[in-house]
Amino acid sequence: MSEPGTVARLIEHTGSVQAIAFSPDSTRIAVGGSDSVLRVRPVGIGVDVDMPTGGSVTGIAFSPDGTRLAVADFEEVQLRDASTGAILWHGPLAPANSVNTVRFGADGQIVAATDTLVAVLDAANGAVTRRIPVERPLIRDLDVSRDGTRVVLAIDERHGGDHHNAGSARVVDLATGKKISELTPDNAVLAVAFSPDGKQVLCCSADDSTRMFTAEDGKEVWRVPEQVPQPNDELDLSQRGPNCVAFDPKKGRWTVVGGADGFARVLDADTGDEKGRAPKLDPGVPDPGLGAVTHVAFSPTGTLAASACIDNVVRLFNLEGKPLYANTTDEVLTMRFSPNGRWLAVGCFDRALVIDNGETHQV
Repeated sequence: MSEPGTVARLIEHTGSVQAIAFSPDSTRIAVGGSDSVLRVRPVGIGVDVDMPTGGSVTGIAFSPDGTRLAVADFEEVQLRDASTGAILWHGPLAPANSVNTVRFGADGQIVAATDTLVAVLDAANGAVTRRIPVERPLIRDLDVSRDGTRVVLAIDERHGGDHHNAGSARVVDLATGKKISELTPDNAVLAVAFSPDGKQVLCCSADDSTRMFTAEDGKEVWRVPEQVPQPNDELDLSQRGPNCVAFDPKKGRWTVVGGADGFARVLDADTGDEKGRAPKLDPGVPDPGLGAVTHVAFSPTGTLAASACIDNVVRLFNLEGKPLYANTTDEVLTMRFSPNGRWLAVGCFDRALVIDNGETHQV
């Protein structure tokens, strides 16, 4: 049995790794990036498959049965055979616009997005069945509900500029393209996540707030930083700078939020109260000057979370913030748990790493 934190697989690249996906049975991993090769590798024993691509791969998703791969390949969406790499169909969403995201939705459909457009495609032939334009771009982040019927969008209207009163989050019905609700933080929205049942949306915005909303009517449920400071909080709550979020996928009981202050905080999904944070510092320890958290993810078990920071450390920790491991890596560009929770994959500038979380921490 491997110790938690052991690197089980290293996948070399000649460019940045921007997208990672595990097969539904957690036995294979697909890795893509800027070097125009999509690599499918067994986590254990199996056959390596290399799939040449036309450009930079920015999104990958396995079909629910694991036989196909949806790929965002520069301006195109592709559907490939997951075993051979054969292209079943391909085509652009909008000329001269890169595709940033691909997900499998409901009823054999694929959801794909550029900076300014969400599209629903028929997985059988690639036909676009619905286009949902965003009039004032940019789509900074999105999440698809677990049942595949809705999408929530994080909108940043002045990317790289003044974020004041320049964004919102909105929940959209994918079948009709109609807006169900609008969630309106004060400034540009940076990240969004649906609860497992799709009834709530967690979002963080450029006004340094983290908020929970009801998806159906956009009502605010709670907001941080309006919570009471924790005993060891040396920074003002308004300086947390939340920028990435994730929901506990098991029961939706917890959320994890990564901030510019270097901490990943586990918050109660019902109240926003803090349960723990990583790294977990001893009382009285000076601020170590941690790098901003860039990625967070929740294990499928709902008992562990992971974070990656610009201090080049990947951490796996429990709900109280107790570490299971802290691995030094290159800068992390993407991060993903396997469906069974056994593996954590991270993509860096020239490689992807599959880290073993240990047998006792899998579903």
